[in-house]
Formats: sequence, structure tokens, C-alpha cells
Amino acid sequence: MGPSLNAGSGRSRTIRVAVNPAADFRDVLHVFDAIKIPDTAIGADNLKFAVLELINNSIRAHRERGVGKDIAVDLTMAPGRLHVSVRDFGGGFDPGLLPYSLDADPGELDLQAPGFQEYRRRNNFTRFGMGIFLAKKSFDHFQLLFLDETGKPAAWGEASIQGTLIRMDLGTREAANAN
Repeated sequence: MGPSLNAGSGRSRTIRVAVNPAADFRDVLHVFDAIKIPDTAIGADNLKFAVLELINNSIRAHRERGVGKDIAVDLTMAPGRLHVSVRDFGGGFDPGLLPYSLDADPGELDLQAPGFQEYRRRNNFTRFGMGIFLAKKSFDHFQLLFLDETGKPAAWGEASIQGTLIRMDLGTREAANAN
């Protein structure tokens, strides 16, 4: 059995995974399969799928730009909450090119809508617009930051964007049962 996240002692525990962009994605899957995630409303497999979609996007961005730096993924279990962050150096992306607004409620989005279909066609069916959508739908809290060359948050288009930092968290079933 792989490492597990728990906060039974009332203290936080973090698992940090450094993902090399040259890695075979199957190896990344094996690493995440080995991590025991606490029970949440969406289930461990769905949670891992959402995080893996973000990692896949980061790997693609790194490869497209020839960036060899590792992608940093942190999973932290604090009492009653699971926090996840994904930090990459892939240059960011133009949010205006997504098939939906970043501010949109993911529960209201139709994945079969013409905007999604056009996005997929425009990207030769190699991009589906699912990573951020799934993360926003899966986690209670979602924050996307673009980072400049100094690693500080910057608005898209206002600075030379070096990468992204996505922070997410959600409550565990343990916390829900305590209430």
C-alpha cells in the first residue's frame, strides 16, 4: 500500500509529488494510484481523476514549451479538509480561449454545447477543456493564479506569465459526519 493522507492526530500531513514533464503518464497514474486519499463527497477516484487532468494539462504545456522543470503537486490533509495544489512552469494559458468563462458555475455547463464542440475541433480533438472544469466541479474551493517570472501572482496579459498555480480544497466525509 502507498502513502496515505490522514489527520487522525489533528496535525496536517502533506504528500508532495514532483512530476517530470518527460515522464510517461502511466508512471504518473501509478504514483497517484498508490496514494490513499481520505473519503470525500466525490470519492477518491473522481478526485484523483480531476487532479490528473490538471497534471496532464501541465505536462502538455511543459512539453510544448520545452520546459524541463518538475510540476509540483501537493496533497495536504488537515483536520476535516483536503488541500491540493498543482504548480507548473508551462507559461500559463489564455483563459479567453477556453470554451467557458472561468467564473461560470461548472454545474451549469453543458459539455455537449457548441462552444465545447468548437473548442475540441479547433484543437484537433487533442484538448477537451475538461481539466479546470472537472477541478472546479469536484472541489469546494478552486483558485487559479497565473505566476510571473518572479513567481508572484499576475493577471493574464499584464506580465510575462511563467506558469500557473491551482489551489483546491474540499471537506472529507469525516468532517461531514462530525457536523
